[in-house]
Amino acid sequence: MSFIDAIKEMRCPKVPEEKGLIVFILNVFPGVGTLLGSIWTEDADNKVLGIIQICLIFVSWIPLIGPIIFICNWGFSMFWGFKMFQASKQ
Repeated sequence: MSFIDAIKEMRCPKVPEEKGLIVFILNVFPGVGTLLGSIWTEDADNKVLGIIQICLIFVSWIPLIGPIIFICNWGFSMFWGFKMFQASKQ
């Protein structure tokens, strides 16, 4: 399995219910909530995904394409954080 398979299967870390809101809020900063949630659940694929999201923040300083990368990264991070929040409620 890889982080790409995790994205294709929409397989986000299933954190405990009391931590679901925390990881959702932390994903305002791309990758932080994903990385923390994957550490809590020992999910290696999502750990890689969180690290990639954090690294993409630094790439977003490239002129012209940087803002596009940042907006896409932030949007995906918020979506993934919401998926983790939903999964914690089930």
